[in-house]
Amino acid sequence: MPSLWSRSRRRLSTLSRLSWSDRALAVESLAMLAAARLFVKTTPEKKLVARIGGSPVAGQPPPSAAAAASASSNSIAVRVGASVEHVARFTWWRSMCLEKALAGKWMLRRRGIASIMYVGMARTGSGFIAHAWLVGEGQTLTGAGNISYAPLAAFRERSGPGGTNLKSA
Repeated sequence: MPSLWSRSRRRLSTLSRLSWSDRALAVESLAMLAAARLFVKTTPEKKLVARIGGSPVAGQPPPSAAAAASASSNSIAVRVGASVEHVARFTWWRSMCLEKALAGKWMLRRRGIASIMYVGMARTGSGFIAHAWLVGEGQTLTGAGNISYAPLAAFRERSGPGGTNLKSA
């Protein structure tokens, strides 16, 4: 097993090969994941959904695979999602689906890009598992997986900082 020093050195080496804009995105992702974890940890469960923000979306299913394929792989929304997913693997706190979806949602809001955060469930044997994922520009940005989840709630982010209108998803 590699030592802490060699793992840290390898991660710093990887970070040094990134462009300055990707480094800034990684640092922002780390800060937003920390803020999302703090938000989830300190907010009472009964008030969590009310404080997530955005407007609830009633009865709108997640985008189809055909719509997801139409989005550009170089778009800023895709870069934000990839950065959040990548940085979440290296945090020393819990950065699961809910934290990643919240962090991505907040980062896209800062950029004026519309997004929808879904919270859903799937049946596994005798129980259920919950999951959260973020969709922006017609593509799943965080929380993509191979299990089909039934959406229970969806939160559309329509306005950026200062209440300006966003680009449509």
